[in-house]
Amino acid sequence: MAILGFALPVLANENASVEDEANASSSVVVAESNASHDKIASETNASKEAKIGEGKAKAYVIPVRDQIGGPILDILRRGLKDAIRAEATTVILDMHTPGGELGVTLEIMQEIVEAFERFDGPIITYINTEAISAGAYIAVATNEITFAPYGQIGAAEAVSGGGGNIDSSMKRKVNSYLKAKIRSFSVKHRYRARVMAAMMDANETLFVEGEQPLTADGSPIQGEGELLTLTAEEAVMEYGEPPQPLLGTGIYKTIEDLLAEKYGEGNFEVVRMEVNWAEELGLWLNSVGPIIMGLGMLLLFIEFKTPGFGVFGASGLVLLMIFFGSKYVAGFAGYEEVIVFLLGACLVALEVFLFPGLVVPALLGLIMMLGSLLWAMVDVWPTPDFTWSIDLFRQPILDLCYGLLITVGLGFLAARLLPHTPLWNNFVLGNTVGGANPVVTGGADSSDAPDELPAIGAEGKAVTQLYPTGEVEIAGRRYESQARSGTIRKGETIEVVGRRDFNLVVTKKKDA
Repeated sequence: MAILGFALPVLANENASVEDEANASSSVVVAESNASHDKIASETNASKEAKIGEGKAKAYVIPVRDQIGGPILDILRRGLKDAIRAEATTVILDMHTPGGELGVTLEIMQEIVEAFERFDGPIITYINTEAISAGAYIAVATNEITFAPYGQIGAAEAVSGGGGNIDSSMKRKVNSYLKAKIRSFSVKHRYRARVMAAMMDANETLFVEGEQPLTADGSPIQGEGELLTLTAEEAVMEYGEPPQPLLGTGIYKTIEDLLAEKYGEGNFEVVRMEVNWAEELGLWLNSVGPIIMGLGMLLLFIEFKTPGFGVFGASGLVLLMIFFGSKYVAGFAGYEEVIVFLLGACLVALEVFLFPGLVVPALLGLIMMLGSLLWAMVDVWPTPDFTWSIDLFRQPILDLCYGLLITVGLGFLAARLLPHTPLWNNFVLGNTVGGANPVVTGGADSSDAPDELPAIGAEGKAVTQLYPTGEVEIAGRRYESQARSGTIRKGETIEVVGRRDFNLVVTKKKDA
């Protein structure tokens, strides 16, 4: 879908001067903006000892899996509330993600920070086994970062929804904002802000204690002009005096091993959060959004081409409402897009039911409906310096085009195949107003309609204005018709010049 996400693989740079600046700025931000973190750290130890003294420690495990989006935010919010309700000692984010949406990621980070004021214990990230891109940002907002064997974290550069580069000036603003955000979350972690700067910005090279860290084979941990990505072993390496790990506090095969080291064997119990059906549904609907949108538009197209309003129109509206619902659950669309869509649908209904052939309301309504679908898929960056750009719309436009292609393709097949199937007669008013051909609007029954349809050259009168569609009367019966060109006024004499699947094609009689 249309998002502003994060790049997957590449690595980043921070030089020695940035190292000094990060130390200074990190301490200032911690002192001014995160005094609560220090309070929480001391309260955590006291609470932990008290809980173990009273009985077993309780760890509440929240899954953070797959793409980061609105459903993950909902899962995290519910999980944190349930953990507090269950009087958990520790919250563990069981993470395996390739990245996701920047806006939702920042909301998740803020949610974690706000949870510190309501939850006495530590919030720990267990990387099992990837925290790429958005996952890295979420991890650094927690109290501790731990790893499963072969875990990885990093490659967190901000990119456009289609995966391409964003404008350089915009990227500088976003990076500056995100670096300050990360520093505010770093608290007492000496290297965390610098590591994240190197993960998100290829112009930053990581230096620790004046030297660039090395991999196990002795090569630099970060190449020139690359984004930083760390393995579990590299993340838990200790540097400086007193020694402090670069990013992670340990490597554990399972969450149970982590808790056994923290609280002692047999001194804990694990409660795993179960993702409910609504959250699963939100994740699934978000993944099939373009298909749902395309089918909904197809059904509305069929409805506009058939007399009256029936199952096609109702089904199309339901599918498009589901599309909007999935976007709302996933954190994309809000009420504004839905209102614009409904206003557009009302204008189309005005054209179909009250002023057929007027064109302008239907055209404006379709523009509003398509525009609202596009709007619903555009992800807005929640940064102070956010600016609109064409890059925001590239992926949404592609998704909208996919939906339109689905509509056109399936519509073509429906026009060719459905009229020749028994299913068609159940949907279209064939048995009561004209047999297999739906152009007759009154007077014929299914047995005689084929013989009584007007022949090419038949003459009649327009009983409504044709702008270009409307109704004509031929031999005492009314037919849905469309003017071949221009408009035809009510009462003018017409001549049948063609037939289509859903109406007659007529023209004004020249000698009339």
